[in-house]
Amino acid sequence: MTIAIHLSGGGALLTATDTQETYEPEKVESGKIISFSRLKPLGAISIAGAGDSHYVKAISQKMSRMFDKFTGSLDELEFKIGETTLNFYNESVLPFVGRLQDHNVPTYHLLIAATHEGNERLWCVDRLAVTDEALFDCIGIGKPVADSLLNRLWPLYPTLDSLAILAAYVIYKAKSSVDGCGLKTEIRFMQNGRFGIGIVPAERIAAWEALFGKYERMEREIFYHAMNFVLRPAAPPPAMLESMKAQGHTYDHETTFPAQMRPMLEINKQIGEMQAEVRKFPVLKPLGE
Repeated sequence: MTIAIHLSGGGALLTATDTQETYEPEKVESGKIISFSRLKPLGAISIAGAGDSHYVKAISQKMSRMFDKFTGSLDELEFKIGETTLNFYNESVLPFVGRLQDHNVPTYHLLIAATHEGNERLWCVDRLAVTDEALFDCIGIGKPVADSLLNRLWPLYPTLDSLAILAAYVIYKAKSSVDGCGLKTEIRFMQNGRFGIGIVPAERIAAWEALFGKYERMEREIFYHAMNFVLRPAAPPPAMLESMKAQGHTYDHETTFPAQMRPMLEINKQIGEMQAEVRKFPVLKPLGE
């Protein structure tokens, strides 16, 4: 059980996952991304998996070792990924087919992001099937939530920072709504034409998640304003208020019915404060700082 996503845009490829692994009745924190970079030929690869964890780790290691030695074209790399997938299935999974009930046969899914000699691509591996994706893909039990959010929130002009925050938000939503997804979020990235794998610091992701909580409370208020919801119910008629006062009842309408949204000026101020907070923590510091 997991949620793993790959995003591509702004000259970068990002891989993000939750870190929860469940061994009933315990939940343990475990990294789910295997990454590797090389200088000749220049390239990098990140692999995230869902399914039987030992099989995910085993095939991910085979993929990264293959990539380490690979020197061909990007299309040839796709062929080698398919070949590695087939060999692993035949050696490690096929012996169980027909001997175990279907739900006991090992299963795994992989997301593979790679840069290679100035090119980049995303692939998804589902047992023997290898498909390539243009912008993003998701695997794991949290896939329906992640797919829905990414289709709705994908930016027209993605940057490394915006995709990292979007990835953190998608994993955050999956962790809060899907049983089996949880604990911390891990995000790694590679930039085409640059050597190495970048890691978004855990404390930065935690700061973003705190802002996500504020945003969710604000989102409802913005909807109320946009759809012209009433601030609070209408006050009782003056005659009723006079009658209540004559009987010794103290009545304050605003206290009795708190406003269901704040003024837009106050919300706009909070948005500005959140933007300023995000700007303090870019994924990569500008050159010269």
